[in-house]
Amino acid sequence: MAQSAREICPPGGTVRGKVCDVADAKAGQRLVDEVVDEFGRIDTLVNCAGVNKRMKVEEYDEETYDFITNINIRGAFFLSLAAGRYLDFQAEYLRLFEVGMGIPPCPLYGGLYRGGRKAVMEELTRFYNFFGLSVEQGKGELPDHVSTELEFMHFLTFKELTALRRRDDPAPYRRAQRDFLERQLVSWLPDLEARLNKLEAPPFYAALTMLTNAFARSEHTHLRHEAAGAAVAARMGG
Repeated sequence: MAQSAREICPPGGTVRGKVCDVADAKAGQRLVDEVVDEFGRIDTLVNCAGVNKRMKVEEYDEETYDFITNINIRGAFFLSLAAGRYLDFQAEYLRLFEVGMGIPPCPLYGGLYRGGRKAVMEELTRFYNFFGLSVEQGKGELPDHVSTELEFMHFLTFKELTALRRRDDPAPYRRAQRDFLERQLVSWLPDLEARLNKLEAPPFYAALTMLTNAFARSEHTHLRHEAAGAAVAARMGG
């Protein structure tokens, strides 16, 4: 590690090599505290630790899944959270997501990424109304805000769980989740993440956006595979 530090050190610069198990949130906090104690601040955090084990999905066990996600996802989140404590979150939130000429640098509204915002808002309103929900004008966020869309996904998963507990058919709610993810969140969250990455965002916001995007894509993939498996089972049963 000392040799690597010397190789990447720019002329007149300082590079410190440190060992940290990023899967351990406390170890990440200690690392951040040590850096701040030595240098006085944190300007940039790059989460580049990652692992993978290539195998068939059906061969994954809990230990393998936990090993990968603890480093790739959990580690990135908590290390970003630790570094973020030294940043002014409110000022950065306003700079990135709220204030700008015309629109903010990184808006949190899906309609601004997909194009034809009016059509997007109408489509979202139909989604919400179909399940007996509405977004009251002047109260809370607009239909295409990321928090509104995620809240709707929470509602659908809750309805799915309720159906399972009542031994009802959860398929309609799973189809709704799959369609909503495909037509909404999965279609624009990658653009949000890409735009934020160009704006020198605090690590916490960068990690949170990355995790939200990754979670949406993972859920969409899971629901698609589940639907495909159900279709195959139905054909075999027929």
